[in-house]
Amino acid sequence: MIGTFAISVRLAAVACLIAAACIGATGSAFAADTPPKAGAAGAPAPRPLLLPISIVDVMRASIEISADGIWAAEGADKLSDDDWQLADQDAVNLVAATTLLSSAGTGKNDKKWVGNADWQAWVRELEKTALAIRAAVKVQDQKKMAAAADHLQETCEACHAKYRGQTPSDGVSRYPFYPKRELAK
Repeated sequence: MIGTFAISVRLAAVACLIAAACIGATGSAFAADTPPKAGAAGAPAPRPLLLPISIVDVMRASIEISADGIWAAEGADKLSDDDWQLADQDAVNLVAATTLLSSAGTGKNDKKWVGNADWQAWVRELEKTALAIRAAVKVQDQKKMAAAADHLQETCEACHAKYRGQTPSDGVSRYPFYPKRELAK
């Protein structure tokens, strides 16, 4: 049986090895805190950040669920304070996701998609529309939110007609991508 002291020593040794590997690879254990100055000798050239997941994954987790939330709010008779907050969250998620949609991810078609001018135009239109939704939500103007939500649907349908066709989300038909989350109160 291994004693507590022996386990502690092994954990400390593993931690030291990990720290040594980080320092050896970057020259500093906290390289992210002190990036090399641009143009400095030996400094790596800046590289664009790559999306480490597919665009379809972003669509499923950040676009489709948020868009459905906006469309549900649009169709409600009257929105509660919680409904408005959820609509704001959905609008923020849509705005944020547009940055991800403008960069290629790991999907087999991602580089081809983001390289097309019309893809980039639809991403910009999605961002503009999501910002309009958020502006309407902030002043709780359901009529303006509904108009922007209708435009969101038009934008999504136009892009999907070209890029997703008859195979929505790689053959997965909408829900359940993710189960409904109930947060403990």
